[in-house]
Amino acid sequence: MMRLNSVTGSPPKTQNIAPNSLPGKIQKRVWIKASSEVVFRALTDSKELVHWFCDRASSNPCEGGELAACWKSGKANQKGRAIFTRVVPNTFLELLWIDDGQGSGSGKSNHILKYEIRSKSGMTEVLMFDIDDPVSDEEAYSILDQGWNSVLLELKSYCERRQRAAKTHPHQTPNPETT
Repeated sequence: MMRLNSVTGSPPKTQNIAPNSLPGKIQKRVWIKASSEVVFRALTDSKELVHWFCDRASSNPCEGGELAACWKSGKANQKGRAIFTRVVPNTFLELLWIDDGQGSGSGKSNHILKYEIRSKSGMTEVLMFDIDDPVSDEEAYSILDQGWNSVLLELKSYCERRQRAAKTHPHQTPNPETT
């Protein structure tokens, strides 16, 4: 039997999750009107990453290869480094962030980023999993969660522009600097 609040007659509010037990996993799905090849290239090619993810990048998208990214944050630069731990072209990516730009460059990172890429009905479904140690509070988790919404919308927009450009000029590979 559910207990009701004696003052309002309504069910009691659920308790907030204890700060040390907030999940360390964010899962997102985005549908992109572009081929899996276009999406995979956007996720791995340094020239394409700078159009939707970061300000500068270098990328060697093979197992054991490294991704280095730099973001401008006000007057400061923030840098991150990840190792590609699993790469299946046009299908799957897994990266272990050894320095996610938050001061966790100790080499003992648990921060894993996975992308599952699936072609379906002329579109590409991207499932993103950001797995890390649990965050300290609900506000931090909410910021990360909303941040991923924004990042994946940037990926979607970029890939769809690239796909349209490829259809407009089928004999030319679109130049990332002009799209």
